[in-house]
Amino acid sequence: MGKDLFARPEGREVLAEASRLGWNRFVPEISPEEFLQTSVAQPAIFLVEWAGFLVAKERKEPEAVAGHSLGEFAALAAAGVLDWPLALKLVITRGKLMEKAAQTHPGGMLAVLGLSLSEVESLARESGCFVANINAPEQVVLAGEVSALSRAEKLVKEMGGKALRLGVAGAFHSPFMAKAAQDFAQALEDLPFQPPKITFVSSSTGEVENDPKRIKEILKAQMTAAVQWVKAVETLAALGVDEAWEIGPGQVLTRLGRRITARIRFRALGEVLGNV
Repeated sequence: MGKDLFARPEGREVLAEASRLGWNRFVPEISPEEFLQTSVAQPAIFLVEWAGFLVAKERKEPEAVAGHSLGEFAALAAAGVLDWPLALKLVITRGKLMEKAAQTHPGGMLAVLGLSLSEVESLARESGCFVANINAPEQVVLAGEVSALSRAEKLVKEMGGKALRLGVAGAFHSPFMAKAAQDFAQALEDLPFQPPKITFVSSSTGEVENDPKRIKEILKAQMTAAVQWVKAVETLAALGVDEAWEIGPGQVLTRLGRRITARIRFRALGEVLGNV
């Protein structure tokens, strides 16, 4: 992951600075097994996102940013709310806390396709799961105990939908992360946040957020709150955004965005740069 990005001067400097901060992994060499560790995956993904942002902004400076869950930290750094080394430190802390919470309260996540949000909310209550990600029309992710996910999976099939277990280490964006959120709030408490220099849309609220104090409160609650990605993309469209670049590994958000609205042209980073 990120091999071509980290071969560029911007990517090499990102890894060098990360090493100076104490994170000494060469991201492209991290194994798939290691990526199952949240404490490894989150900093690695953040570094890919930041290297991608540095390369992409040479093509065009962004006018607005948003990030899906973890991606919100790269978006905040891009908006100047905090500098990126501090964002990396927070991501390292976040990953460790979420990994510990997942070990203490084991669980998982289930993608539900082909059902409306109201239908998924109903089956979540019936099965004992929690709505974790509202990713696109008729694509919602649930989080919960393995037994609850099994009940939800059965209900999804009975209702004519499709269920897919996600390869994640815990029940993220649910009450299972409450202790991690509490400890992360303490880590955030005295940090200096600045007003965004460009438009920042939070995926936790789905709205434009300008107040540094409120942004900090949003990050404190982010681990247990559902990701409002549909609302965030609709807000970007309402603001007049007509093109969005996915800065990170893969094309998941590009595909989701195309399902949410036709008003924005979504492009993955590889498409933008031509060789990544």
